[in-house]
Amino acid sequence: MRRVRARLTGGAVAVLLTLAVASPVGAATPRSRQPLPPPPKAYVLVDVDTGAVIDQQDSRSLRPPASTIKLLTALIASQRLTAADAIPITAVAEGMPARKINVKAGQVWKYDDLMHSMMMVSANDAAVALAEKVGGGTLDGYVPIANATAERLGLVDHPILNDPAGLDDEFANKGGDRISARDLAIVARAVMQRPDLMTVVGDREFRFTGGDNIGHRITNHNLFLDLYAGANGLKTGTTDLAGHTFVGSATRAGRTMLAVVFDAVDSYASAGALLDKGFATPVANEASLDKLPAVVSDASLPPPPTTVEAAGPVVPAPTSTNSFLDSTAFAFLILIAGLLPLGVLRRRAIASRNRRFAKAVEDDDRELVRAARYF
Repeated sequence: MRRVRARLTGGAVAVLLTLAVASPVGAATPRSRQPLPPPPKAYVLVDVDTGAVIDQQDSRSLRPPASTIKLLTALIASQRLTAADAIPITAVAEGMPARKINVKAGQVWKYDDLMHSMMMVSANDAAVALAEKVGGGTLDGYVPIANATAERLGLVDHPILNDPAGLDDEFANKGGDRISARDLAIVARAVMQRPDLMTVVGDREFRFTGGDNIGHRITNHNLFLDLYAGANGLKTGTTDLAGHTFVGSATRAGRTMLAVVFDAVDSYASAGALLDKGFATPVANEASLDKLPAVVSDASLPPPPTTVEAAGPVVPAPTSTNSFLDSTAFAFLILIAGLLPLGVLRRRAIASRNRRFAKAVEDDDRELVRAARYF
């Protein structure tokens, strides 16, 4: 615990020193400054309002994201589930390693309690429980939904999205996840469009009675919320393979910036320095920069029907499998059958005329012959 506190304290100091570098001219500054930590192995800085990519390094390569991938899990769950949904717990969810909220197979938990547990204390069992609910009871059902969501969001660096918790060890589902910093920024920007999720990631404390009938009090593990002025999110992450990862956001003077850092020595200090650079960049300077795709609302849901489909049901064209009753030949037979009675009547009329004509000739009745001829 002392090591953790020392690392976090070092991060706080680094952030404060970073802010001091950006302080107004004339402000008091120390005679010597502690150097900033080396930059993360990969990062991206984005103006959330415009989508402009202000700064980046190795932002398109796939890396393990650790628990920052829970942003995608939260986005999908928030679009496919409701606060009224009850979440059944499976043995798979129970078996997740710490950090966890200690759910047990057979229990039923509330959506809101699991969402807060996943985003505030990074509970892996909560993430798996929500993903299994989305996937119809299994992670195998969740994975294709995650991949389809990624495609509709506009992720283009071919992410691997197998584990909703961000695990990448023996506990990971199918080897875990790999995603680029740029693609994760697209996910984070979509999360920031949802007030419900921003409320969760911004909560400092949350109390609830879980599906275990035990009262829980959790506090937000994202210390950046109190270390950086204007911070409003989003998610921390750490594994041995991924190193320290972080997605941080802040709003100042009506502008919102987003930083994604992978494999950082000090993720808070790195994110703080990037956000400072973003706020110092005038919007007018962003015109020529790369832009993230526009945010797609409800990206985890199936796309809406096209205009033609919405106008009414589509009548299928006749095919060779249709019955004879639907064919042109059958219609022709119906027409012939309808004309047959007319032919019979015509023949009867002609026969009647011939009989009258013959009778008139036999009787030598010229007037009758003339009339019968035109009958």
